[in-house]
Amino acid sequence: MLQRKSHEPPGLLISVRSAAEAAMALAGGADVIDVKEPSRGSLGAADGSVVASVVAGVGGRVPVSAALGELDSFSTAGKPEFSSPLPPGVALAKLGLAGCRARSDWPERWQAVMAELSAAARPVAVVYADWRSAAAPPPEEVLAAAVEFRCPALLIDTWDKSGGSLLDHWPPDRLAPFIDCVRERGLAIVLAGSLSGASLATAVQLGPDLIAVRGAACDGGRTGTICLPRASEVRRAIRQAWQPAGAPCR
Repeated sequence: MLQRKSHEPPGLLISVRSAAEAAMALAGGADVIDVKEPSRGSLGAADGSVVASVVAGVGGRVPVSAALGELDSFSTAGKPEFSSPLPPGVALAKLGLAGCRARSDWPERWQAVMAELSAAARPVAVVYADWRSAAAPPPEEVLAAAVEFRCPALLIDTWDKSGGSLLDHWPPDRLAPFIDCVRERGLAIVLAGSLSGASLATAVQLGPDLIAVRGAACDGGRTGTICLPRASEVRRAIRQAWQPAGAPCR
């Protein structure tokens, strides 16, 4: 579903907060529509009604994924960010692991919560580049769990959106070997984390299957609104930055 052919540029995932934004993202060339509520955090969950409206609006044209918040919120007092089953039509779901580093049972809890929220959506493993600040498990542990639970993809993102881009936390020369490990284990790779401009181009050159954005496709940053010109520009930037193996330098 997500893995690209080696000669193709990475696909584009755009995170939206409404059916109207999904329409703009599709018109701009999104290959995957992701539903989230950015005001609730890096993987802030949208209300179930919003997810359902996006699924209906997309109408099966591309896969739909959904953010579900953080696993730790399902075991703390109060209502978790997303507490009802996902509506039909969501192909992929991701649950963050902030706050789980000290919990030895997080892999089992992660699997149990994902199974409870959806019998159909497949889980996407989430590695936070700033995992120490997020008190999340280290990347190698998340990858091992992703392989065990047969996740189709692994997302590398940032938890603190005020702390810089993905590549500020994980420089390309250190990120590339981890990407190789993920690929060797058969998972699709999704790169996110405030990517735009030079950081977007560098992320593209690392060869992920998908580049995931929100802020770069919005007027007013990640809490603004998806607009067609910006979404289209991200699509163009990915294609312009792509340098397939063996191709002459441009």
